[in-house]
Amino acid sequence: MKLATMLRSAVSAAALTVLAPGHAAEMRAFDSGSLQAIKSAKAGRPFVVVFWSIYCAPCIEDMADWRELRARHPTIPVILVLADAPADRARASRLLEEYPPGDVELWAFADDFGERTRYAVDRTWRGELPRTYFFDPSGRIDVVTGRLDRRWADNWFNRQR
Repeated sequence: MKLATMLRSAVSAAALTVLAPGHAAEMRAFDSGSLQAIKSAKAGRPFVVVFWSIYCAPCIEDMADWRELRARHPTIPVILVLADAPADRARASRLLEEYPPGDVELWAFADDFGERTRYAVDRTWRGELPRTYFFDPSGRIDVVTGRLDRRWADNWFNRQR
């Protein structure tokens, strides 16, 4: 049985194991209540949530930047959320192997109806990617659409100390 076929059959709405260089990490299901759960779990601490897609070249190009930022700022969690349909997870796994983002939390949209999930995250979000939410310890959010500005992001991470 081919690896992609095995991965597709192993995918459930709950989780997918993503093989990253040197370790396996769980890709958790992200639904309309997930962002609130993440915010509650990380209350009072800075963190970043990045929405990306396998069909988004800038998203893939940003993976090296996330890896470097995590290496320099290991105490600030970065959460990558795949905004594609569950059928695309095997390809996402291969991309994450090829372009490893480093020590990040991995999530993926739980179903094919991404509009509902996007609306629950941000009513003004129309699906443009990459889309990044920087949460500071007070809960203030900086929203960035498009490629990661490394200088701006590095300054944001430094201010969180």
